Amino acid sequence: MSHPDAMIWNDRYTKDARWRNLQSPRNLLTTHQDLLPRNGLVLDAACGTTPTGLHLARQGWQVIALDVSNAALRIVQSEVQKEALPVSFALMDLENPWLPSNRFDVVLNFYFLSRPLLSTYRRSIKRGGLLFFETFVRDESYSPETDGNPHHYLEPQELKHAFADWNIIHYEETQRISHSMHRSKSRRIVQMVARKLE
Repeated sequence: MSHPDAMIWNDRYTKDARWRNLQSPRNLLTTHQDLLPRNGLVLDAACGTTPTGLHLARQGWQVIALDVSNAALRIVQSEVQKEALPVSFALMDLENPWLPSNRFDVVLNFYFLSRPLLSTYRRSIKRGGLLFFETFVRDESYSPETDGNPHHYLEPQELKHAFADWNIIHYEETQRISHSMHRSKSRRIVQMVARKLE
């Protein structure tokens, strides 16, 4: 895939071991895992090496893992094959994707932002299904020179407003130390767990 984001992420996963190493599942999911039904279909969007998806697959969930980076998906495929886990992969640009309606019991979206996906998630999650969302929020310390594309940041309260008609189980905007390749910086993040109403 010649998508510019694919080239950037393929380069990272190919050249930097920090991106290749499978990580622990996201805390937002593990601290709210009691909300999940016993089984179902999980979509892990912009999954990278899908540590959270693997965590759920090991417990019997079917996981569809989507990412723009074929390098990331190749890394995790060997892990899935070794353990015979119920994970399917698709190489996809998630900037404005099509997803089937009323299909997923759980959607995971960690540190990826494409605003068209917000309405796509609203359609593609089943009634009673859950959305786990965590990403950056723009605040007064944001600088395009050091923080990159402003379209990769939500505005304060934007996510809550986008899902105001859902049952928002957990919502928090807070400061976190973010570690990049060259520096550490305090950044504002948002976490949300929301259930689509019956």
